[in-house]
Amino acid sequence: MKRLFILALFSILSCSTLLANGGPGYKIRVKLDNYAANELVLGFHYGEKQYVKDTATLAADGFFTFEADTLFPPGVYLLVLKPDNNFIQLLLDEKNQQFTITTDAKDSVNKMKAKGSQDNEIFYEYLRFLNKQRPEADTLRAQMGRAKGNVADSTRLANKINDIDKAVKKTQNDLITKYPNSLAARIVKAAMDPEMPEFKGEEREVARKKFDWIRAHYFDNIDIADPAMLRSPVLHGKIEYFVTKLTPQHPDTVNAALDYLFAKMKGKHNGENYKYYLIHYLNHYAKSNIVGFDACYVHIANEYYCKGQASWTKKEDLEKICDNARRLAPILIGKIAPNITVMDRKNQPHSLWDVDADYTVLFFWATDCGHCKKAAPHMVEFAKKFKDRGVKVFAVCTGIVTSKEESNTPEKVHESCWKGLEEKEFSDDLFFNTYDPYIRSKYKMLYDVQTTPQIFILNRNHEILMKRIGAEQLGEVMEQVMKFQEDKKKGK
Repeated sequence: MKRLFILALFSILSCSTLLANGGPGYKIRVKLDNYAANELVLGFHYGEKQYVKDTATLAADGFFTFEADTLFPPGVYLLVLKPDNNFIQLLLDEKNQQFTITTDAKDSVNKMKAKGSQDNEIFYEYLRFLNKQRPEADTLRAQMGRAKGNVADSTRLANKINDIDKAVKKTQNDLITKYPNSLAARIVKAAMDPEMPEFKGEEREVARKKFDWIRAHYFDNIDIADPAMLRSPVLHGKIEYFVTKLTPQHPDTVNAALDYLFAKMKGKHNGENYKYYLIHYLNHYAKSNIVGFDACYVHIANEYYCKGQASWTKKEDLEKICDNARRLAPILIGKIAPNITVMDRKNQPHSLWDVDADYTVLFFWATDCGHCKKAAPHMVEFAKKFKDRGVKVFAVCTGIVTSKEESNTPEKVHESCWKGLEEKEFSDDLFFNTYDPYIRSKYKMLYDVQTTPQIFILNRNHEILMKRIGAEQLGEVMEQVMKFQEDKKKGK
């Protein structure tokens, strides 16, 4: 896949983490027992990664103090311990960011005391409860594994595990009910799965109903536009699961899922989550190696960036993004391949659309391309195997005439291309060999040929079925394409 333009997240990160929310600012004093280092790092979650925010040095009174006259954006922050980078979580809400923490570096949850921060008191009381439940639950699950085949024991153990789950859910719901507006409650609720109703019917139908319900209610417990969720370990995993697991992996359905997410984020709070995920998924699909998913990059670019829905983007960056999308849009899978007219070795014109075959493999290659040399044996083998199965290879040598190099005259390009054919054994009985030394067909622009080799599979109607696959994979992919098309005709 070609290199698409990728936006850096640094600018949005800088703006968001230096946000001044007014008020007295933050002052967090931390005392750690069993911690030998003289420095303590304050970090924070941000989307899929963690970043450093501040560093404090141990003072004479035994405290590390983080202090400034601005407030941090709310979220889950991390006290990062040297030298192993273990961490202790802290909650910072929107207003109260002046408090004192005392704990033990080796037992931070059980020894945690948070003076002046109700959120952290609530949160660590909840974590202590989970710590008490976890050993018993782990023991019961281990016993369940050993009790396979013993119905009575399995049922008894399952009931005990269920009782623990009920106790945990009750504690979670009690916390949310008692402190509904706290950051602790928002974090705890966000990590909870919505309660699914019971469905009845045939097994396959029930499975479908459950899937549809989960997808429709997946974000019931979390405001995905809340910036505090962006600075938590919860949001990004949920977003990724929704896009990659709860959404069928086809560009059209993925694009619909992204539109749904962006709509829920846009214009809410300060729009920070919308900005983050718009950039994140533009970058993600720019780098994707999955064939066909450049359609997601084009969709995000055309529907958001090129329509003025990403106002923070620099003009020069926006132009590159929209230019990428314009060049890719005509050659997405499912589109009709642009027609090109190129020349054979006798300088006679031939059009791509004139090829009479059930399938046409459009193959761009160059004489001086190392990857093309490696691809050549695979292409020859492919052409031999599929020659009598309704497949033709339309090969375009990408040598061009330039005014900068005297060696690149029309005669030299002609000689180079045909010599290259012989070296690579691209014989005329296996390949429909062509070239276009002056690029009059505009194939480089129409097919976005920035590197070689490039391979496209077209059907008889010139529809792009597959593209940008390796020559070594071409035979296998062609078999799959032909089988899919045959099954499609039969209505399977």
